[in-house]
Amino acid sequence: MFGKFLLVVLTAGVLSAHETAHLNIDDAFYENVVKNAPNAKPVRVRDTDSALGRYNLYPKTLDIKTLARAHGHLCDGLVLAYVELSNTLPRLFDDGVIDRTDIRVVAKNSPCLVDTSALMSGARINHKTLSLDNSLGGSFIVQRISTGKTYKVSLADKSFLKALKTKEEEIKTKQKTHQKVTPKDIDEVEALAFKAMKHMLTTGPKKLLKITELKNYRYRFRIDDIGSRSDVLNKNVGRERNISK
Repeated sequence: MFGKFLLVVLTAGVLSAHETAHLNIDDAFYENVVKNAPNAKPVRVRDTDSALGRYNLYPKTLDIKTLARAHGHLCDGLVLAYVELSNTLPRLFDDGVIDRTDIRVVAKNSPCLVDTSALMSGARINHKTLSLDNSLGGSFIVQRISTGKTYKVSLADKSFLKALKTKEEEIKTKQKTHQKVTPKDIDEVEALAFKAMKHMLTTGPKKLLKITELKNYRYRFRIDDIGSRSDVLNKNVGRERNISK
């Protein structure tokens, strides 16, 4: 199923109208197997009703598909953030509903991690409730503002990401040295990313994650490495046509 999804993603940009007639193009970025994965279960969130409003009467549901649509794509960074935060943010609240008016988050400065942090928690850089600390890597610190209760969540074992990180560094080196990044390079890194996504979506949270309560944690707003987006650097790399007739 992941292979089928990857094929659609890699070829959707070059398919003809006839070839795409049987596909729901609006959902071409997303595959149901992701939505149905054990670690992709929706979370419940609480907000206010308006710009000057009171709490909602009822929580709303937030799922990984909604986040992927808002972020722009489904990727290993978004999945990492969703799995880590969906297993940690509810711990801050007795009823498990994420109160997006009462959370601070510290995350690495990454398009995927920052977008997911803000959308899931309500934390924002402009309100100084979303802090950027690149030393965290793929970890997060989340804090309930009203109580000070704080958790840090990380991957318990990162070895499954080794091949992906190696390929990513290879592509970054090509970019820095002005070498051509090929369609094959992008195909390979996306295939490795989907393999990593599958691992994170299907491995039991107790085995996948390390969640630690931080006693007496003092939140300090900081911003590391404001700069250009990394997820748009290869947007014009071509695609190799690979369609089964």
